[in-house]
Amino acid sequence: MHKLNPITKSIWLALLLAGGVSEGVLAADTTEADSSKTTTEPSLKTVTVTAQHREETLQEVPVAVSAVQGTALVADGVRNMGDITTFVPNASAKNPDGDGRPRWYIRGLGTGDTGAATVYPVGIYADDVYLNAPIAGGGPLFDLERIEILRGPQGTLYGKNTTAGAVNVISKKPTFDTDGFGTIGFGTKNERIVSGALGGALVDDKLAARVSLYSEERDGFQDNLVDGNTYGDVNKKAVRLQFLAQVNDDLEALLKVHSREYKGDGSNGSLTEGRYYNVGYQRPSGRDIAINVNEDSKLNHDGTSLTLNWHLGDYTLTSISAYDYIRGQSTSDADYTPYEVNGAAISDNKYSQYSQELRLASPQQETLRWLLGAHYFHEDLDSSAQRLITPGPTPNGTGSNQTGGATDFRDLSYDHTTDSYALFGNLTYDFTDNFSVTGGLRWTQEKKDIDLDLTQLTRITANGPLVPLAGVGTNGNRQEDKTWEAWTYDLTPEYRINDNVRVFFRYAHGFRSGGFNTGLSTSLSQLTTVDPEQLDAYEIGLKSEWFDHRLTANANIFYYDYSDIQVNLLTVNNGVLTTALTNGAKGTVKGAELELEAQPTDYLHLRAAVSFLDTEYTDFKNTNPNTGVVTGDYSGNSFVRSPRNVVALGADYTFPLEIGGKLVAGGDVSYRDKEYFLADRQSSADKTLSQPHYTLANTRLTWFSPDEKLSVTGFVNNVTDRRYQVHGRPNGTLGQYVITYGDPRTVGLSVTSRF
Repeated sequence: MHKLNPITKSIWLALLLAGGVSEGVLAADTTEADSSKTTTEPSLKTVTVTAQHREETLQEVPVAVSAVQGTALVADGVRNMGDITTFVPNASAKNPDGDGRPRWYIRGLGTGDTGAATVYPVGIYADDVYLNAPIAGGGPLFDLERIEILRGPQGTLYGKNTTAGAVNVISKKPTFDTDGFGTIGFGTKNERIVSGALGGALVDDKLAARVSLYSEERDGFQDNLVDGNTYGDVNKKAVRLQFLAQVNDDLEALLKVHSREYKGDGSNGSLTEGRYYNVGYQRPSGRDIAINVNEDSKLNHDGTSLTLNWHLGDYTLTSISAYDYIRGQSTSDADYTPYEVNGAAISDNKYSQYSQELRLASPQQETLRWLLGAHYFHEDLDSSAQRLITPGPTPNGTGSNQTGGATDFRDLSYDHTTDSYALFGNLTYDFTDNFSVTGGLRWTQEKKDIDLDLTQLTRITANGPLVPLAGVGTNGNRQEDKTWEAWTYDLTPEYRINDNVRVFFRYAHGFRSGGFNTGLSTSLSQLTTVDPEQLDAYEIGLKSEWFDHRLTANANIFYYDYSDIQVNLLTVNNGVLTTALTNGAKGTVKGAELELEAQPTDYLHLRAAVSFLDTEYTDFKNTNPNTGVVTGDYSGNSFVRSPRNVVALGADYTFPLEIGGKLVAGGDVSYRDKEYFLADRQSSADKTLSQPHYTLANTRLTWFSPDEKLSVTGFVNNVTDRRYQVHGRPNGTLGQYVITYGDPRTVGLSVTSRF
């Protein structure tokens, strides 16, 4: 019998207490508070979200959703997606691949597959526009209204079906009032940040605009001992221009044009572990690295979207049309050593995507409320991945290349096309003033085509000419196409115990689109079809406010039945690291979450997030798709990046100053349990492929002028300079790995002027 974790027990107790408290007691408590309430009494700010494509307060939405407000993100030391998840239960977005590709995991569901055509289990959206490219979700966080993180399968309302959840980054929109800000920041490793925005009316009550800018430059946290340069440097630039037109009393149009560029010279610190080659090479200690390839990476993302809201009497028709072009280029050292063993890896991925969504919504004040919609998505992907060994230093000191059947040149290129069509609907009916039921249904059809070329060459003699590698399927072309259809749905009864306490149950069936395994290590035969994965999710939730809205307490308990799981497995063949996508595993997820936020006094603000997660592959056999032979049984393993317990605590205290203005001192501390980085290698022999439990702490201090137009913030992140891993993977035989550390202690200072 499954034993309840103490965290789970406490959340169950919260649910039972909420259900057992009489309405009369709570009503009397509220009435008494209201009768004595003054304008100076503390209370938490109301947060409005659009998680269900309509404006609601965060506490009214019967789904597990967290909102991170966009104000002061950069000033507080937030630099990337991973920094915003501290108080989002069971969510993480570490960046071992650099800031361009955060690895989102929600409630144990995510993917480590780095294939260019991979579909994320977590849907990433920018102002309701779905971004399919894996490298599209790591843009700088500037001039934002908020970021909404939905936990659980999103199979009806959102543009693409996802099993894990959805993240919607919402920009600050133009208004007809002039406002803006400017921020200058400095920090560790010569960090320089300039950010700002300016918006207001161009034509009174008819046309408004807003322009937002961001620039960040920083040296890397590592040193490359081969050339003496820093490693992992960052250079980000971004601009966003928006126009809001009030065409007439019933039609509003929002045009957004955006562009960003990311430049770096390496990932977020890929470091070799173990002894290599006949010379017994070992990487220098600490964060230093020694590589002989001049690494470089570049990412460009340009796009535009047009959102129309047309009020047809009491109904609203919404149209969102968008185009995005994303290109990621990189050159990296394939063996991460100072020797020319596996050469340089060069990749170039170009994505062009178009999307169109239409939604018609009924009046939201009616007893019966509904939303109908249609979504179309098209993407063209041109992917190229090469590996080239050139004459250079080798472990034995001869300076010659490998010969005798080794792959000296490899080119894996493909054109990949996706077309997705969907019709969806959402319906809410109030059976009584306190009891409502919401249901959603969606039909999706998705078609994918791939045209793949594989070229592998070798040298018969040292420095000799390149000739085709021998073997069946080592060179050539393959073309495949596949179409999937699926119905997804959810049902959510909700009961309002009183104005301050609501409970809900949610059942949702979601799926993650199928695709192709492009992780070919040796042969064209390894291009296989990966079926969609399926998820049935069951959840009980509580949303409550206490002490005259000075405390909110939200809790969730959930169970997932997960099948046909798409799992990526890493192998090293002939010196080539390959991430292969396999299919068919089954698993379960049990979890609980508790979010607390309090404003006990005018000066003290408290936050806490507690999460528990129990994940298990109940049936996970790795089978050769060509022979049917079982090559490994990993049943019983945990899901990757799924720590059992995570606790985050935070506080801010305001000190009024006699001379005017105020100081706000804050900090947070978070504990994260042990987590694994690979689904298959979780034994003690591969302890490098996991991270034991660790604790991080951050602090900040901000001065505000009396009118709060000017502020100065200082922060220290990772106060204790805790060294912890955010990734680990094999790099050869047993005992040879590549690891990635999280950021060390960083210190920064920023000045912001608002107007």
